[in-house]
Amino acid sequence: MYLARIDGTLTAAAKHETLQGVRFLIGQRLEADGSTSGEPLVMIDRLGARRGSRVVVSTDGDIARRWLGNNTPARLVVVGIVDQVHMGGQ
Repeated sequence: MYLARIDGTLTAAAKHETLQGVRFLIGQRLEADGSTSGEPLVMIDRLGARRGSRVVVSTDGDIARRWLGNNTPARLVVVGIVDQVHMGGQ
């Protein structure tokens, strides 16, 4: 799991059959200091995260398989929308 910032949405004209009706977001992984890390990633969302939201992303794919079926190619799922982050000692 990691924190990410949502930068936008993605629309696909063609997609895997298990992903019909699924909302795609584009997000950037966040480090502990709030800086971004790596390339932007595509994740699926059922919670209604919006552009600029900080979210918790699951990476294990089990949630996606339970939701969309065992043959889904999805792995990254938004599992929480973050209100605040409190770092120890700060």
